[in-house]
Amino acid sequence: MQLWFWILGWLLSILAMTGNGFIIFLVCSKRQLRTKTNAFIVSLAVADFCVGMITVPSLFVCESLDLCNNRPISMVVWMIRNLFAFASVANLCSLVLDRYIAIVKPLKYLTIMKRRRVIQMVILSWVVPTAIMTFAANVILNTSFSQNLNIPKNTLSVMFISFEIFSSFVLICVFTSMLKVVFKHNRATRSLAKQLRFNHQVSFKTQEKSAIIMMGIVVGLFLMCYGSFMRCSLIRISGIVKACNDREYRIILLGLNSATNPLAYSFFKRDIKKDIKRRFCCPVSSNKRQLRTKTNALIVSLAVADFCVGMSAVPPLFMCEMAGSCNHLGTMVITWTTKSLFQYASVTNLCCLVLDRYIAVVKPLKYLTFMKRRRVIQMVTLSWVIPIVLIFFTYIVLSISFFQKSILPIKVITVMFISLEMFPSMLLICFFVAMLKLVFKHNRAARFLAKQLRFNHQVFFKTQEKSAIIMMGIVIGLFLVCYGIFLRCSFTVVSDMDTSCNDTQFKMPLLVLNSAINPLAYSFFKRDIKKEIKGHFCCSVSSKSNRIHPLNENSSA
Repeated sequence: MQLWFWILGWLLSILAMTGNGFIIFLVCSKRQLRTKTNAFIVSLAVADFCVGMITVPSLFVCESLDLCNNRPISMVVWMIRNLFAFASVANLCSLVLDRYIAIVKPLKYLTIMKRRRVIQMVILSWVVPTAIMTFAANVILNTSFSQNLNIPKNTLSVMFISFEIFSSFVLICVFTSMLKVVFKHNRATRSLAKQLRFNHQVSFKTQEKSAIIMMGIVVGLFLMCYGSFMRCSLIRISGIVKACNDREYRIILLGLNSATNPLAYSFFKRDIKKDIKRRFCCPVSSNKRQLRTKTNALIVSLAVADFCVGMSAVPPLFMCEMAGSCNHLGTMVITWTTKSLFQYASVTNLCCLVLDRYIAVVKPLKYLTFMKRRRVIQMVTLSWVIPIVLIFFTYIVLSISFFQKSILPIKVITVMFISLEMFPSMLLICFFVAMLKLVFKHNRAARFLAKQLRFNHQVFFKTQEKSAIIMMGIVIGLFLVCYGIFLRCSFTVVSDMDTSCNDTQFKMPLLVLNSAINPLAYSFFKRDIKKEIKGHFCCSVSSKSNRIHPLNENSSA
């Protein structure tokens, strides 16, 4: 498999699992969305979620562990993948049939689509693919004991192509009928608007038109996807020598079809669309310039460094492994350089941010005089200049070592890296201990004050610094664990120990984990960012808090 296939396949698998999982959660978490039509949507979302979870990941595991040559394992993976693919087709047909009855026969919808019939259609959408794949498994098992191999292959191909053609025919017929009804409604609406326009200014918007265009895109994508499957089935039936070696494109189209389906019924179903808008209303603050403070400049710089760490740590290594170019010297140097540059930029930016918080907590009266705008710019610039100079110096020393064939320059670089790793660690530990002492001092004073006030009043106090300092301790502890492994490797190189430092599989996840935890850290520390994040996710909370409760007569008396 080529590199583009794995990147695009994993992206579509993640989109399919995320989109369909969100729709399942949305419908199941709200009673108003638990309707008959949404039962088809949940069933289709489950099938598409399984397609995204099985198709590319199972093939990746099979290729990575070299299990594809094992015939029983490859056949089991093939049957499970086809089971969920056919279940997605059957559920899509059931959903489109439900929409067809609702649009073409709206007066008969409630009498036709009763609860019992909905359950029967959902069960049938899973029973039919299960029966097809069970029959296919029996045919494949009988093939191993039979000498005539052409009949079973043709039987499976005819069965598969019959299911695919029937599903495509149903979708085309249903879509054509709905298209006629929508055009008929549009013609009647334009005629009515033309009559009313004599005395009034009338504007109308046909919502069915945009919905039918979206449905045409979905049905067209479905036909394009399963057209490749029908082509392979026809090749097997006709006995053409030409092999059907387009599995990469078929799997990509299958993942694209499953990732597009949530968009389809999110556009068709008004209740789901309305609930999605309500959950993602994201009220915008009146003035976002309030977040552009001196401290947040350090946070943005750290976020840029951590973003680049996440982008340059694992993806280039994955591409390098898949392309087989990891042993190339130029590729190794470029990959190591970019990863180390952003890694140490994240370290220096984290130290600047903690230094800023240390001054604000320990020396609050001197903060405004010390942390001026010019000094913040100097700190941000220094946080990026130090790693760049370090990497540039490393290039020079490695060039000298390469031409002189000496190990001494490599040890000089290693000592320099140890110094850069130990100094931030000691700095963070000292800052954390100083802030911890101050927080304990404040807590002791708050408890003493509450003890005095509790004589006449009931007093409750909550120490916000305590939870913040615990979170900071977790972040600094994770940082020390992560860079402790890098220190271990550097000490191994300097001390000429025989043990090699082949623990990249542990260092990479810890490095990415450290960069992923940092946003949580300054989201907990910074009250303005925390308040803005709460404001962006207030939709579901505000709808519950705005309910009108009856007055308590006893309390008002």
